[in-house]
Amino acid sequence: MIRVIYNPVAGPRAVNRIARIRELLSASGTPFEVRVTEGPGDGILLAREAAHTGVSTVLAVGGDGTINEAVNGLAGSATRLAVVPHGTGNVFADEVGLPGTVEGCLALLSDGETIEVRLARAGERFFLLVASAGFDAEVVERMNSRQKNRWGIGAYYLAGLRHLFREQPTLWMEFPGKERVEAQSVLVLRGRKYGGGITMAPDGGLRKHSLHVIALRKAGRWPIVRFAVAALRGKALSSPDILHRETESVLVRARIPSAVQVDGDYLGPLPVRFGMSDVTLRLVVPVAFAKQGVEPAPT
Repeated sequence: MIRVIYNPVAGPRAVNRIARIRELLSASGTPFEVRVTEGPGDGILLAREAAHTGVSTVLAVGGDGTINEAVNGLAGSATRLAVVPHGTGNVFADEVGLPGTVEGCLALLSDGETIEVRLARAGERFFLLVASAGFDAEVVERMNSRQKNRWGIGAYYLAGLRHLFREQPTLWMEFPGKERVEAQSVLVLRGRKYGGGITMAPDGGLRKHSLHVIALRKAGRWPIVRFAVAALRGKALSSPDILHRETESVLVRARIPSAVQVDGDYLGPLPVRFGMSDVTLRLVVPVAFAKQGVEPAPT
């Protein structure tokens, strides 16, 4: 049995994708059911219910936020997660190389591979790929579904330009060993990719057991602009203003309220500890991605 979970506000053509999914699964004789999210947190409940009732696969149809909710519902269960991307950033699709069509994504249910990955945490919330605090998260907090549907990834850049003129709070990162570093914005990545297909952490990987922390240490508007331009050119880590650290955990604080986001959705205010967990998730991915090197589990 496959449970299809989709977010109807993840884009104006989501209904067309669901219709095609229904058509293809029916034609193949695959038992399935379709459930629609009606608000924040619904995806977690629907995925958790599927796992508890023994559903073999949850198919998440939506953006990275929809995928994140399914991840939190399935964490630690035997139910596997498959994805048909339909959102703004689609970081997961870029990371694992999902096909660009509904047909291609559904073919992975039989022709792909199922892998097991460790999940990261931001406080009590699991995340699969990307979390952040400070400027990036503040921009995410100010975006809404209408802006995303109208402008796509451009909505993020427009919100970022507006937010440049606001006061940016100072953040403090505390790494294992009590090392303390000041920063203006902090990205925490499991994989290589960031929104818009940008490669931000070339040595990252979902099958590894660490986080890549990328922090803008220099305060002010122009360092943010320079960092954004460097990231778009694939040279984010070359700036002397950037700290790049591979770690299993980092605690981020701020003196005044500042936002945290996970997989493209606002989570809440700082402080938050980001770290690797021992909880795993079963993921359906293309064979080419599954064949990439697997890092030995820590002892």
